[in-house]
Amino acid sequence: MSSSPALGSFNTRPENVFAGQKEERQYAARKGGGIWHSVVERGRPGRRRGVLAVSRHPFMAWAKRYLESVQGHFAEATVKELERRYRRMAKDFEILRGMGRMGATSLGKITKEDVMEYIRFMREKGLSPSGMVHNVAALNSLALFAGNTAVEKARQKNKALFPRRITIRYDPIGEDSTARIFAAAERVNDWRRLEAFALVIMALCTGLRPKELRLASIKDLDLERWIIRTVHVKGEASYGQPRRIPIRPEGRATIERYVRVRKAIVEGMAPLNDALFPAMGDKEDGYFAANSLSQLKKLVEDDIGARFELRACRRTFGQCCIDRGASIEAVSKALGHATTKTTETYYCRKTEDAAIRELQASWNAPVGSEALRPKIEFQPDVGKVRASGFEPEF
Repeated sequence: MSSSPALGSFNTRPENVFAGQKEERQYAARKGGGIWHSVVERGRPGRRRGVLAVSRHPFMAWAKRYLESVQGHFAEATVKELERRYRRMAKDFEILRGMGRMGATSLGKITKEDVMEYIRFMREKGLSPSGMVHNVAALNSLALFAGNTAVEKARQKNKALFPRRITIRYDPIGEDSTARIFAAAERVNDWRRLEAFALVIMALCTGLRPKELRLASIKDLDLERWIIRTVHVKGEASYGQPRRIPIRPEGRATIERYVRVRKAIVEGMAPLNDALFPAMGDKEDGYFAANSLSQLKKLVEDDIGARFELRACRRTFGQCCIDRGASIEAVSKALGHATTKTTETYYCRKTEDAAIRELQASWNAPVGSEALRPKIEFQPDVGKVRASGFEPEF
């Protein structure tokens, strides 16, 4: 079966959009064995329109082509999310066209007016600012890939119409729920639930991302120094770098017990399984799928009687470290952020109470050299108080 042309094999300049559409029709014919259809009655001369499926869904034809080009550069979950986003977008375009608010849904023919109408439509539907920002960014990437600069032109014409991201730093998991997780883990006596609790506790004690937890290897875990190394980081194919993270003391007992039980289970069922959290099913690589982590997390939720997001464990780790006096630079490094701005904006920062305690402690600490510290002396002979020591000694 022939494959889709590579990204560099077609020209994405605006003047070559129609040439690109012709190539897409030819590719679709080879791929699906489609039949060419004419826009006029049989027997009469007319312009050929291409494979029927591509003609009906030109937007998704371009989307598929774009997603194929980013395979290996974007994470698998990102590609799947983009595909879902483009499918919803294609449906919205068809609705707008049916309402007479959009002239064309073909990616090569979308204008800046169409883009602005789509943004108004998203607002009417009540989409969140963050969701609209993601949709516009996805549309722009796809349009530029097809050689269409309509989104950029729309932004230049009416910048105020474009949505802006609202920064929200979500709360970490509460202290009560965290304490219940650690306590409940000590009572677990079956393999499935022990693996679930070990996964959540590892997240709470290291701040690893769900992907980093899922693809962690048993070889990455150092129980002598209580450090875990993560290789499958965010952006591993481009900007991401492997890193090492120390493990908080609160979860070490559970993790140590889990590793012992895991060794016995794996040796009996899948001795070649290298995953830190192995999926004992029919998967060849032995690692859980992305959506399987939520099933493990639910076992913990049912046990403690509280719901939480696995990503919240990451924020909890960061906030706990900050509250105990760790620097924002150290926490940012452990979380795998390029700058502390990301850490403070979205994950954790010094609380007001911690800031007050730190300021009060600084006021009671010695400041500067002894030569510069003012000394208050009482002179009984003249009945006056004299302050000395303000002038530096040269």
